[in-house]
Order: sequence, then C-alpha cells, then structure tokens
Amino acid sequence: MTVKEIKKILGDKYLSKSRGQSLLLDENIARKISELIFFSRYKKILEIGPGLGIITRYFLEGDFEVIAIEIDKDFYDYLKNIGVNVICEDFLKVGIDSSFPEVAVGALPFSVSVPILNKIKDNRNKIKEWVFVLQREVAERFTASPSTKAYSSLSVLFNILYDIRIEFDIKSESFFPKPDVISTVIKGVLKEKPVIEVDKNFEEFLRNIFRFRRKILRNNLFDYDIREVSLDIKRRAETLEIDEIVQLYRECMAGS
Repeated sequence: MTVKEIKKILGDKYLSKSRGQSLLLDENIARKISELIFFSRYKKILEIGPGLGIITRYFLEGDFEVIAIEIDKDFYDYLKNIGVNVICEDFLKVGIDSSFPEVAVGALPFSVSVPILNKIKDNRNKIKEWVFVLQREVAERFTASPSTKAYSSLSVLFNILYDIRIEFDIKSESFFPKPDVISTVIKGVLKEKPVIEVDKNFEEFLRNIFRFRRKILRNNLFDYDIREVSLDIKRRAETLEIDEIVQLYRECMAGS
C-alpha cells in the first residue's frame, strides 16, 4: 500500500502519531508478520487495530477467520466496506468470552501496548498465542535478561508464562506517517507447564520485589516472612534469575 493510496482512501483525515496511527506500508513486512501465524494450530485470529487491513488481507487469503477490533470509526467503515468482520471498539473495554480467537495479532499503539498485553495475559485461558508490533524499547522489556536496565517484573512474568521471541525490527520508513521510534515484531506462545502457577499473589510479589529497583531485597520484602529465605537478601531483584525468584517466592510464602 502506498502513501498515495492511503490518502485516496482517507481523504482529509488526519493521522495522529500520538494515538499510534502510523499505518504499515510495506507489503513484504505485512506478509512476514502474517506468516508468523500461518503454521499455528489455530485458525481464528483476533486482529487488534488493523487500520486499513494491510495484514488482514493475508490472513483472509490464507482462509483464516478474522475478527478485527478497530477503535477508529473511519478505519472501521473502510474495513466493513471491504468485507472484514470488524468491531468498532476499544480493545481494553471489550469483554473477552469463549467466542474469541486463540491467536491475537496487531500493530499496537505504543501508548497502550503494555495494558493490551496485560489484558491478554489475564485472559490467557482463551488467547494463547500472539504476534505484535511494538516499540523496540517496549519489546525489550518483555524479553530482558537479569542485570539489564529493561529487566523488570514484566520480564519475569511474561517469560514464566510464554515462550517469547523477538522476530525482526521494522524501520520507520515502512510506516505512514513515520514514527519517531524503531518498531519490533515480537511473538509469544503460552507455555503448557510454566515453572510456577501464576496467580494474584505471585504477581503482587513480583511487583513488590521490583517496586524500588535500587533497594535490596530485604528492604522490598517487608510484607513477607523472610526468616527462612536461603537467598542473599542483600541482592537486588534485578540480579535474580527466574528460578531464583520462584524459589524466593515459595520460601517467603512458606514462612507466612
């Protein structure tokens, strides 16, 4: 899709970069994103923020059933007119039920990408696989290793629940209008047997140990019984491997 074609479709409509309205131009990139789903065992796809449907078309040509959620009324009208099954709604306000696809895909607005992924995580009993275009710095938060700046409770939580892989970067020239950041395609597949059952208690524990990054564990664990903890509580959470965090959680809960 070219800039000229987009302008012809949208007329005088203003695309807002602040709202994440940067439309993908590169057909090759759209095809590569769609191919990350083609070998999935699921044949129903939820597309979040399809814009003008450059990726959507590849799924439809591949005989996938697509349910699209698009908040922009002009994009919604265009997609509806070309036969896409689309809902005009904010994904963060949509109730997810048994009718939803098991796979989600989309180029997410950077300002709401983390809330969207958190909602998908909270509905992992239904949505089990996803491919998203994110700002590269955000994608790195989901794949970060210990002792790096991006490593956080988010990194730990999502790597416990999912097999996550950064697939490739997309240059800003591949979008209109050009975003001010590099975009990254990231894929996650829900693990069948995570190392620990993730519940509200565990998520709260993660938030607590990372709440003050420069403080040592002892100063972040004041809500827990740490008398029987075997790890060195003078360490900081950002230095811990996932298995050490799981061990620390189990020991803290055992003493409570």
